[in-house]
Amino acid sequence: MGDLRQRLNWTADGALHDGPRRYLMMRTDVLMGTLARLPAEAQAQWLQSWAASTQAHGAASLQAYAQMVHGDHAALTSATVQAAADLGWGRWNIAMADDMVQLQVQNSPFVHGWRAATAAHSQADAAVCAPIAGLFGALATLLLQAPVTVAENRCSATLADTSTPPVCSFTARRRATGTPAAAAA
Repeated sequence: MGDLRQRLNWTADGALHDGPRRYLMMRTDVLMGTLARLPAEAQAQWLQSWAASTQAHGAASLQAYAQMVHGDHAALTSATVQAAADLGWGRWNIAMADDMVQLQVQNSPFVHGWRAATAAHSQADAAVCAPIAGLFGALATLLLQAPVTVAENRCSATLADTSTPPVCSFTARRRATGTPAAAAA
């Protein structure tokens, strides 16, 4: 399958692609500074929408990875972890259990961006790693072979202590019938 950095193609017309999937390089403080400028209610709506969109569109990338590794869950997980690092989404550590998948992310770009964009590196009122929650939800759906509910149990952006490297924790559990879709807590 190869690593994502080797597959990325920068075209003369200013695009960045992995096959048919176009990517964007952007400074984290610019992106998260947009979020920081919104009122709290709008932040919550934007984060929820961002997680849902990332889950829906990230599923297409994960399906492509799954085809490349012939549905092998360990290889899919490994490819996802590597792709996350290649795209600057931090270092992911994924653990499987019977009914859930756990994710720890070191050095989330969204935490870094929040801290860099806010005055005096203020802590966020809520978790800001919605895209990670969305992509993790798409991966967990494939691994558990069922719809999931995702929770960000710990977001380093919400912590006052900025001296330690940021580590964010997520869980994905099989969704009970009739339960709402994944949410970035």
